[in-house]
Amino acid sequence: MTVTQPPLVGETFEQPINDAEQRSEVLANLLDVSTYLVSVLNPNELFAGLVRRVVEVVPAVQAGLLWIYDRRQTTLHLESFYGLDFGPASEAVCRLRLRPGEGLAGEALRRGEPLLIETRSSYRDLARRVSPRSEPDVCAFLERLPRELTAVILPLRIGTEVIGVLELMNLGNRPQLRRTDLQVLQTFSNLAAGAIKNAQLHAQMQAHQRRLEAFGAIGTVISTAADLDELVRNVLDVVLGVVDASVGVLLLLDPGRAMLQLGAWRNIPPQFVEQHREMHVAGAMCEEAVRYGQPIRRPLIAGSGEEALIEEGLSSCAYIPLLAGGTVVGVVGIYGDPTLPERIDVQTLMMMGNLIGFAIANVRLYQESHIERRKLTAVINSIVEGVVLCDRLGRLVLANRTAMELLSSDSFPYQQPISSMADFYAIRDLDGRALPVERLPLTRALAGEVFHDYRVLLRGASGEDTVMSFSGAPVYGDMNTIEGAVVIFRDITEHQKLERAKDDFLAVAAHELRSPLAAVRSYADLLIRREQRREKEDATDLRGLTILSQQVSHMLRLVDNLLDMSRLDAGLFSLQLQRVNLVALTQQVIDQLRPTIGERDVKLTSDAPDLLVTCDPLRIRQVLTNLLVNAARYSGSGAPIEMTEVVIRSDVLAMRYTHQPPATLRSWLAGMHHESQPLALITVRDYGIGMSEETMQRLFRRYVRGRHRSGEGLGLGLYLSYELVVRHGGTIWAESIEGRGSTFYVVLPLEGPPQSNGST
Repeated sequence: MTVTQPPLVGETFEQPINDAEQRSEVLANLLDVSTYLVSVLNPNELFAGLVRRVVEVVPAVQAGLLWIYDRRQTTLHLESFYGLDFGPASEAVCRLRLRPGEGLAGEALRRGEPLLIETRSSYRDLARRVSPRSEPDVCAFLERLPRELTAVILPLRIGTEVIGVLELMNLGNRPQLRRTDLQVLQTFSNLAAGAIKNAQLHAQMQAHQRRLEAFGAIGTVISTAADLDELVRNVLDVVLGVVDASVGVLLLLDPGRAMLQLGAWRNIPPQFVEQHREMHVAGAMCEEAVRYGQPIRRPLIAGSGEEALIEEGLSSCAYIPLLAGGTVVGVVGIYGDPTLPERIDVQTLMMMGNLIGFAIANVRLYQESHIERRKLTAVINSIVEGVVLCDRLGRLVLANRTAMELLSSDSFPYQQPISSMADFYAIRDLDGRALPVERLPLTRALAGEVFHDYRVLLRGASGEDTVMSFSGAPVYGDMNTIEGAVVIFRDITEHQKLERAKDDFLAVAAHELRSPLAAVRSYADLLIRREQRREKEDATDLRGLTILSQQVSHMLRLVDNLLDMSRLDAGLFSLQLQRVNLVALTQQVIDQLRPTIGERDVKLTSDAPDLLVTCDPLRIRQVLTNLLVNAARYSGSGAPIEMTEVVIRSDVLAMRYTHQPPATLRSWLAGMHHESQPLALITVRDYGIGMSEETMQRLFRRYVRGRHRSGEGLGLGLYLSYELVVRHGGTIWAESIEGRGSTFYVVLPLEGPPQSNGST
């Protein structure tokens, strides 16, 4: 609000002036004032000069008040006055807020027509028609008015819109304000209203321009800041420049500890800096801004930690929260004179605060992710095995130093696609044949398969073939979708040579052992038959011979497993396919294993008495034998074993295991040549000790045995079962819970392996 004092009011005119000449002169002067007003674009300057210039050029006017209408608050407030001395009542006058219809100004606003008040008593009566809340301030205003008073109340109109009210007063001097003056003064008021509106629009345009410049400056600061410290220093300078202040702080919130940390400051007393480098949110001077995310504008308060600022002559403050998606990440504190709260454009600063908040959150996130990435890189590079990671599209995104050395690569081929890896690294199977893309380690992992010790040939650093052992798994995202894959691999060339030498030795030893063992078993069987034909057989001798025959048969099975493994490794394994009744074959296996599995209940159920499958009956017998012997071995002597055999279509099988299907089944279904085909599903369930997750991960690898094993063996039964089923075009997997038993599943195509011609 602008308050100015007039020169001394002159004496009354001694000579009468012609009314027509006087009105003509006043009109000319008012037109000059209107021309001046239109040239003024600063609203504050315009408000201050409007009343003063009218008083100077209109002899019948010695004082005036300018009321401006605030549409958002629907009230009139006193913007400036001239020619009146309110003394101690100035504060009450400045507080006045009138609604349409209240007081003289409110009545003129409501009517939109000028009012002429010819006596002080009439002015007082109309002016006191206000709400009880405003009545004390109005009374203080009226007490300062002179005894003689004539007033004209003029609405400031632009068309039908009223933007304010101009009160012009005659304080008892000559000439007096008359009704004939209303038309001239109202015409001037309308011109003044246009000038005011023009200045207000210009001020709004300038404010918008300043906002745009401020947002541009914020954008520049955000995009060019190298780190968090530089960011907070620069944005604080921009914010202070926007509000035309020189003193301020930027506090960063540590939500984990509920602490505020001083990130940047400008022209702050050293004592304040030392006291507020770090403070608890509870009890902090800006606690409400942090807790509620709302701005605060108020005078400085002694006892709130702002004493050092008060001692520097500062009197008011504003705290603007910095928000990132509704979360407070910091606060900007601005300090200044008593006019600071009124000068601040809260809406603009809150919008800037959102930009700054997001920028701070992003920089923090980047710094934290950079630190975590460095930690991850350090950990991965310390792994002695090669580690490679690809994204969901099969493009390489990470490889450690060991991987680079094993792949004989000087630089990491970032974003290299899987489709080029087979040729780029010369990846082949152990027989030297190029691997198709779908059998590459990363491709298998991307398909959802978890695998271990997958061995392939690569071109090594020496240019010679290197045997690599791969283990891989998919990387799942938050929605349980595959977002990438990771494989770990190592050079096992020397280990492979040692294994091959060991396998060769075992093959030779098994071959040499089989003949004498077969002879021993034949002779033991002969002795058993002779003993059984004797009239007085010796039960002890017969039992001993039976045990001897069983142990020799067990040794022959072990030797046969070793021979089968050596044939598989040498690529000399073949299947003799024929049409077989799977139900009858299974029943034969149960009957033949009765001496081994004891008298426990083995229940076989099937959906048909005849389930015909094209397979090698000897090898499928071997698979069923291994599964039944394992079920008996890992469950109590009285525990039952359940077997089921059903025909199922592949699409139904896939639907049954849509929720977290086993990796072996998932990979097998993905590689099927037909969308839907009939399958034989065999299940073997026991109620024994079950298996741990660790055992399940290694279940079908060679030489793997359970931790709580009873009986002897080499750990080759399940490995050979897996290989035999796979060569039949099927798959095998297991489900188990420790202490609650295990279930093994075998799937075989009814028509035999793909492209079978009776032998493979």
